Amino acid sequence: SSFYLLKWGVYMILNGMKLIERLVSCGWTTSDAADTCFQYAAEGKFSELEAFIRQQELLFDDRREYAV
Repeated sequence: SSFYLLKWGVYMILNGMKLIERLVSCGWTTSDAADTCFQYAAEGKFSELEAFIRQQELLFDDRREYAV
């Protein structure tokens, strides 16, 4: 529906770059981060996207903590 597309567009405009930057800070390429964010958003899985990014941040922090 057009409402769904509008919601998706507004979400990505307001949050998209921030979400992509969060994944890039975890070692992702910009291209892979953008593709992942757009895929989740296109499916309307906004809360799942936030949870996925948080999981990646926690994994990245753990790896960094134990790196020599």
